[in-house]
Amino acid sequence: MKTYSLYFSVFSFCFMSACSTFEDVHFDERANTQLKNIAQTSIDVSNNKAMSLSQLLIIEEANALITTALANNPNLQQTLITLKTAEQQLSVSSSNQWPSISAGLNAKKNEATASSSSAAVYSTSVDIAWTLDIWQQLANATDAQQANALATAYAYQGAKDLLAANVMKAYLGLVQFTQLIDIEKKRVATLSTNEQIIVDRYRKGLSELTELDTAKSSTQNSQATLVNFQAQYQQALRNLVLLTGVSDQQLEYRTSYPAVVMPLDKMQKQNLARRPDLQQAYQNIIASQYQHKVAYKALLPNLSITGSMGDSNSNLHNALFGSNAWELLGKLSAPIFNAGKLTSEVEIAKLAAEKSYWNFQEKLLNAVNEVDNAIAQEAAIAQRLQYTESALASAQRSEATYTLRYRQGTASLIELLQVQQQTFSLQSQVTQLTYERLNNRITLGLALGLGI
Repeated sequence: MKTYSLYFSVFSFCFMSACSTFEDVHFDERANTQLKNIAQTSIDVSNNKAMSLSQLLIIEEANALITTALANNPNLQQTLITLKTAEQQLSVSSSNQWPSISAGLNAKKNEATASSSSAAVYSTSVDIAWTLDIWQQLANATDAQQANALATAYAYQGAKDLLAANVMKAYLGLVQFTQLIDIEKKRVATLSTNEQIIVDRYRKGLSELTELDTAKSSTQNSQATLVNFQAQYQQALRNLVLLTGVSDQQLEYRTSYPAVVMPLDKMQKQNLARRPDLQQAYQNIIASQYQHKVAYKALLPNLSITGSMGDSNSNLHNALFGSNAWELLGKLSAPIFNAGKLTSEVEIAKLAAEKSYWNFQEKLLNAVNEVDNAIAQEAAIAQRLQYTESALASAQRSEATYTLRYRQGTASLIELLQVQQQTFSLQSQVTQLTYERLNNRITLGLALGLGI
């Protein structure tokens, strides 16, 4: 009786000591509060079906490239393997809550002696081991692994979304440089023609040498710009090939900009909780909180049961199905002294949970900032594009006027050349601003949480 009292006293002491060191944390609730206050939404709300990222770009060729990239991109496939690994690790963690059963069969043949013949002896055994999850420590470990698996799933989703956005931007980049090259080729052709005219006029004594030098300088400068655009086009082409795995000979794209839907009119149907990085960070909070519980429950007493059944017989049938002896053993263990190791691990797990919360808050603030920046950028680019298109229209009217005046002899070739240069420059600016605007809309869609 005294022995049982001693065991009970030790058990009670260990349990009370462990309880006095535990302070549960609820950073997930604080994270939801942050979402409600900053993003006007909640992780727990059910997301209504909203437009996808690929629906922003209304063109079949780009969507086909996105599909190919999702299947061929090496980085994305590695992320997918990481997700599958996390799912298998969840299965391993779940199996720890169940008893483990193993069976063995051993055959041994003794050497024959003078008085007996050699005979085989068969030994069979069945072993059972089970750690009773009385404090739900194993269940908490499984919950933590499940949250890790979900976090990995959101990381995979985020990688898919980012890849799709990069493919769309690379596609628009090809269109941009195709147009810029076309504009610059026309500029070079015009400048070359004007240069030849000046050469003829100079030979006839109708133009000065300074006019010829100016014409040559303008032509060569435009040719250098053309070479630069062609190099950037090749780089954009290689980038798209790298993203999609499609050879440059198989790429199909348009020379005009496709329509890119503005997601601003859909903002009321979106919420930042759709962003995979926020969902991933939120699941990391949950996982770290469960790990904190697991670390704490390592301080509590542990109860395990082991059982074994076995027999030895020269007859295999009797060894397998005969009357076997059972042995059942229960084991109760609890940490008494470990120099504060387990207590420190509990504190480390708590700090990890707090760190995951601040990581979540950082991502949330960045998400809101990204949306605000993209919206502001949309307004600024739209205004710049409007002014530049108006300036281009004026330049084109001025070019038509100076062309007529030059033919009538009332304007010099230098004046006409300057107007033409301005027209080509404004055309290039319109092309570049259009690209920036469409590119920014994809960025905004990604910031709003639009995904594949």
